[in-house]
Amino acid sequence: MNITHATTEEINEILPRVQESLEEGSRGYYEVDQDKASRMMQDVLSQDGQIQVVTEEGQVVGWVVYGQQDDRFSGEKVGFIYDLFLRKEYRGKGYARALMDSALRELKLQGMTSVRLVVYAGNHARALYEKLGFTEQRTVMAKKL
Repeated sequence: MNITHATTEEINEILPRVQESLEEGSRGYYEVDQDKASRMMQDVLSQDGQIQVVTEEGQVVGWVVYGQQDDRFSGEKVGFIYDLFLRKEYRGKGYARALMDSALRELKLQGMTSVRLVVYAGNHARALYEKLGFTEQRTVMAKKL
């Protein structure tokens, strides 16, 4: 397992799979077309977001996208995890935890004192986030009309 900052070539390899990652992560609560998914990723990167990849035998098998946001209520700058994805055959082997640990270390080095993320109901990654010390801060509820 090798974790590094994504190269331009690796980002270009990731972009076609971002749609899959976002749809899977949202547990079907919304659909994202490929163009929108790529724009979302490019927006994060244009605002100093970063991508770290985990590779095996020269192939990208997963990634974490992270950056900083301003809290709208307090004005505090906080770290934010935008996306975490692993190819299915690499899940349950410690790769996701290693990616998260690496991103959290880097955010701490950047001066962040807290990190946030959004996890949808039913997402299996929630257990990992809880093991890493993330706690529920608020609940967003929805009703179709």
